[in-house]
Amino acid sequence: MRTLLKRVVVSGMAAGLLVPLAATSAAAAPAASGSALYAPTALVLTVAPGEDADRTSPARAVTLSCTPKAGGTHPAPRAACAELDSVQGQFDRLGEDDGRPCVKIWDPVVVTAQGTWQGARVDFERTYGNTCELQAEGAVFAF
Repeated sequence: MRTLLKRVVVSGMAAGLLVPLAATSAAAAPAASGSALYAPTALVLTVAPGEDADRTSPARAVTLSCTPKAGGTHPAPRAACAELDSVQGQFDRLGEDDGRPCVKIWDPVVVTAQGTWQGARVDFERTYGNTCELQAEGAVFAF
């Protein structure tokens, strides 16, 4: 019985020493791999019929992550991230000087972008006159 008790105590002490060591190395792993070397970019993008996002439900929604690589549920994450990079994440500058002709039929569509862009908080909403005007914006809200 005494031998069994000694084994349990020794095993418990050894396990107690290994747990803090494992926790320390697991905590140090992300910093060593370089994953903390970039500011996060993670967005939720929505498209909804109507003039105001607060008064409608999204018809479509996707996620977009641009750092460290383009991804998410967006159908063209690389193109969307490249467009956002070209305007330094300023959603209101998307599609500037596009020149695409659209009919002037009022059938409003509202888009939103919420999350972070290179570590900065994003809370964007814009209403377009119709889907043609929205499509002229490019790849970010093309889903």
